[in-house]
Amino acid sequence: MKRRLLAVFITLAIIPMAATAAPFFQIGPLVSYNRTVVEMQETMEGDEAWNIDNFSFGADIRVNPLKYLSVDIPVTLGFGSHGGISIALIPTVNVNIPITGLFDLAIGVGPQFDFQYVGDRNDWTMNGLPMDNAGDAFAQSKLAYRAGATFNLAFLSIGINAILPCRTSFSEGGWDVINPMWESTRVSAVVLFNFG
Repeated sequence: MKRRLLAVFITLAIIPMAATAAPFFQIGPLVSYNRTVVEMQETMEGDEAWNIDNFSFGADIRVNPLKYLSVDIPVTLGFGSHGGISIALIPTVNVNIPITGLFDLAIGVGPQFDFQYVGDRNDWTMNGLPMDNAGDAFAQSKLAYRAGATFNLAFLSIGINAILPCRTSFSEGGWDVINPMWESTRVSAVVLFNFG
C-alpha cells in the first residue's frame, strides 16, 4: 500500500513539472536598470531612482535545447544625439537548475558586445573599434556572468537577471578576464512568451 501511495505521489509530482518545464523557444520584452548595484544604493536615496534615463529597453530571446541547458540572448537598444544608436548584446550559455516545476535558476557566461552607430559619420563600431576590424573588436569584448531566476507559468514566463561583467577584455588577458566586477552588477527584468 505504501509503495502504491509513493508511486502515485511521485507521478503526481512529475506531471506538473513536465507540463511547466521551460519550453524550447522563448521571446519577450526586457527592461534593464542601467545603474550598478553600488550606484543603486546611492540613487535609491534620492528622487532620481525611477528616472527614465536609468533604464534600457529591449528584448530577450531564449532557446532551451535541453532540460539543463539554455542559450540566452538579451538585447537592449538606445538612441543618442545626431541619429546615434547603441545596441548591447550579451549572449550566454547557461546551466539550468530546476527548483520546482514552476521555478528555475540559471547560471551562465558569455561575451559582452557593444555596437554603436554614429549618425553624423554613418559608421558602425563594435566595442569601440570599426566593424571591418572584427577580430580586434571581438578581442575587446569582456566575459559576463549571468544569474537568473524564472517563474514558468504555462505560456508565459517572468524572470529577473543579474549580469556581472569581468574586469578586463580578452585582449588584455590575465586572470582578470574571468574575475567578475561584483560592484558593476546590473539587473534586468523580462516577460517571455513561450513556444514549443
